[in-house]
Amino acid sequence: MNPQRNCGPRWNRLNLIVLLAVGCLVLEHGLHLTPTGHKVILFVIVGVVYGLMGLWAKANAAALEDLDSEKHREQSRDPAVYGTREYPTCTQARFREVMSFYRHEAPPK
Repeated sequence: MNPQRNCGPRWNRLNLIVLLAVGCLVLEHGLHLTPTGHKVILFVIVGVVYGLMGLWAKANAAALEDLDSEKHREQSRDPAVYGTREYPTCTQARFREVMSFYRHEAPPK
């Protein structure tokens, strides 16, 4: 068992990834390269940032899932709220989504 599972997502690491991306973009702006060189550097920065964000999401998947399940548990504890229009059950939400598709409407959020 992972002892850090209940700690929640590591938001500070995601913030660090964003700061790293901004820092790299600022440094890239100051370089004197050809336009092709700038494009290559930007592609590398974007690839690295997306890769790091993917790794962060994978590492924090359990904690993010716990956040969703905790919200669901809170809603299902209160029968006066659960199943209403604001907090539909999974079946009600899926039914609304499918019906909006057939009515050519934007799906409800």
